[in-house]
Amino acid sequence: ELCITDIQTTAVQHCAHSYAVTMRGTSFGTVAYSGDCRPSTRFAEDARHADLLIHEATFTDGMEAEAALKRHSTNGEALHVASVMKAKAVVLTHFSQRFPKIPPLSNSGDSMQYSDVPVIFAFDYMKLTPTNLLAASKITPALRLLYPEDSSMAMEEEEDEMKDPSSLVAVNVPGLFAQKELL
Repeated sequence: ELCITDIQTTAVQHCAHSYAVTMRGTSFGTVAYSGDCRPSTRFAEDARHADLLIHEATFTDGMEAEAALKRHSTNGEALHVASVMKAKAVVLTHFSQRFPKIPPLSNSGDSMQYSDVPVIFAFDYMKLTPTNLLAASKITPALRLLYPEDSSMAMEEEEDEMKDPSSLVAVNVPGLFAQKELL
């Protein structure tokens, strides 16, 4: 049973008849899903204080012009929406396949404080629950190792991230995010 008590749509800029959706009463609480779109202040206001924001981040920061042209968002723009929304957790998704790496988090001054809000990079077959959101946000360093940068400096930064005890705990839990039916 879904237990959804309310669904609200918000028109967003992508193609004709594109909408973001906010669902209240889920097991996560309020879930806000952007779909494909440009950043939307209206969506951020409509889903204020969402427990979980799932936002597309097709382009990396620095590609704002291309994102605007194709009516998508950068990861920094998605995090800005989360900040305005005051979302309690964020899942970034819909990454371009042309960039086979986990994008860095934005260092923009108006982005949210990452230490306070779990930021999760989605991947195929990921299964999130309200109880594993924090753990999911801690596996980013391990995911970065799967898609390394070309430079040795980036590898050193990733090694430093892996020294974070919470990351090590997360990557040592077998099948934490895998669906047993698919294994």
